[in-house]
Amino acid sequence: MDIRNCKRCNRLFQYNGIKYCPSCVMELDEMFKKVRDYLYEHPDATIVEVSEATGVEEKIILEFLREGRLELKEPSPVLTCERCGKPITTGRMCKECLAVFERGLKKGLNESARKVSDLKPDSSKIHLADYIIKKRERE
Repeated sequence: MDIRNCKRCNRLFQYNGIKYCPSCVMELDEMFKKVRDYLYEHPDATIVEVSEATGVEEKIILEFLREGRLELKEPSPVLTCERCGKPITTGRMCKECLAVFERGLKKGLNESARKVSDLKPDSSKIHLADYIIKKRERE
């Protein structure tokens, strides 16, 4: 059981992969609904206008953008890629950096799968001494 402090209210809670306690999650969901509803009625509103009209802090609206819950119409210097700094519309990275990140992950997975398959002994014969010797040679 992992106990953590809520990033918003600092209360202790049982961590379940979300950095906020259940009551703050509910509050944030209500704030999101306010922002979403306001944006349906005013699609061209800026972050500042949305914040003033809904009472939701700009920081929280930016967090909704980073989470991918909201999207800007055009890339903005307010929201930039965490890897290259290029303006983006939603999320944490631009499409190019996401593609690079994804390729790196796939390459790492393929390499680790290859290493595991190389360590498996020949299924037709099991000689523990040969297996240990081969394993040491690879290291």
